[in-house]
Amino acid sequence: SDNVSLNSLEGFTLVNTISDMYGNVQVYELASSATIEQAIKEISSSVCIQRCYLSSNGVDLIPNGYINVKLKSKSDFSKLRAAAFSNGCEIMEQDQFMPLWYTLRIKESGGNNSVEAANSIYETGMFAYAFPSFSCNGYEFSYDDRIDEQWGLYNSKYEGIDISISQAWNYATGRGIVIAVVDDGIDMEHEDLASNIYYKSYDTEQFQSPSVPYGDHGTHCAGIAAAVRNNGIGIAGVAPDAKLMSISNKLAYSTNYERKMANGINWAWVNGADVISCSWACEPNEFVEEAIYYAVFRGREGKGCVFVNSAGNCIRPRGSLTYPAKLCEDVLAVANITNDGLLSVTSCVGANLFVSAPGSYILSTIRGNRYKFDSGTSMACPHVAGLAALILERNPSLTAREVREIIARNTKKVGDIPYEYIAIKKYGTWNPCYGYGLIDAYKAVLNTPRNQK
Repeated sequence: SDNVSLNSLEGFTLVNTISDMYGNVQVYELASSATIEQAIKEISSSVCIQRCYLSSNGVDLIPNGYINVKLKSKSDFSKLRAAAFSNGCEIMEQDQFMPLWYTLRIKESGGNNSVEAANSIYETGMFAYAFPSFSCNGYEFSYDDRIDEQWGLYNSKYEGIDISISQAWNYATGRGIVIAVVDDGIDMEHEDLASNIYYKSYDTEQFQSPSVPYGDHGTHCAGIAAAVRNNGIGIAGVAPDAKLMSISNKLAYSTNYERKMANGINWAWVNGADVISCSWACEPNEFVEEAIYYAVFRGREGKGCVFVNSAGNCIRPRGSLTYPAKLCEDVLAVANITNDGLLSVTSCVGANLFVSAPGSYILSTIRGNRYKFDSGTSMACPHVAGLAALILERNPSLTAREVREIIARNTKKVGDIPYEYIAIKKYGTWNPCYGYGLIDAYKAVLNTPRNQK
């Protein structure tokens, strides 16, 4: 019910709310001194109160008020109508694919119980099946053996301080989208990346294909964005079915660095990249600037590539955004948050900061079929690149700016009190340390308008 809460009763703590268009199911945890009988005595005249259950596998089963019934024949509908009335239920709908199945719902008032009602209906012998519906956490999150170490995908210590990816994967996994990682190259034979490697790659040092991995940084970023999921090894990427385009450069002390980075960005958008992930900085220069503008306005046949960049790492807390993160609003500058939802002390901040993402102690792939933890805005950036791929799978016709708006409007306002979201910017409340907030993959894909073909 929308208007009733047990929070006022001693020993009851609200832990979850399950909602649909007909109302809410509120789930409470009881202290040892609390009893359901107490709640029933207090307010059962206005709501249905039921116990939750535990499956044999230890999964919480929450009665949600619905009952599923299968008729023995089409002519038995009148029997269903009578059974529903006598058990305090209403008939909600007939299944469009299996027309002998109907869904009933317990009426909120009157102290009815969906489990008891389902048993009563079945025991009449007039129906083929009747059983109560239970809500549970049904996500088979991932079968990768180190997924539980990826707090950015699911944070078991601090609830909600993650990107809510498990729910998002029910809607999109990045299939058909190409993420270019312009970095020091991807180990394209890594066991957790190989099947997601795009067939085109490029090395800016030699100005030719294929890409060459000069270090571990690019491989680490690539795994965060799009490591293979459910292969039974390692980790899962944010967009586990996206393709990874490897563009390599010697990030440390390369000659004519600006030209090479610009060349890599241009090669990416010309050769089919949808999202460009850049976890690096350089001195402001027109070469890189023009390449970025080409990518965000000419890429994807004029719809624009989504260009994501690390906000920068600083020695002193709250240092200014680096370049090109500070260039313009079309660069999605990403800050690094820790697993408690606070800004990392090494993360740069500033007026063009876009959003925040997990960036501290992040497990991902490195060369030689290995894995390691690393920290920095470099790790935060590919989380957002992966999210952009999920959105574009849902609707490939979106422009880069439309993708940016969806990401910004669907965030979690994390952070500590001194950094409240009091500034009003283009896409809502904002602050210079967290941008529009921590990315929320589930909300973003859910609120992505579907492609109209």
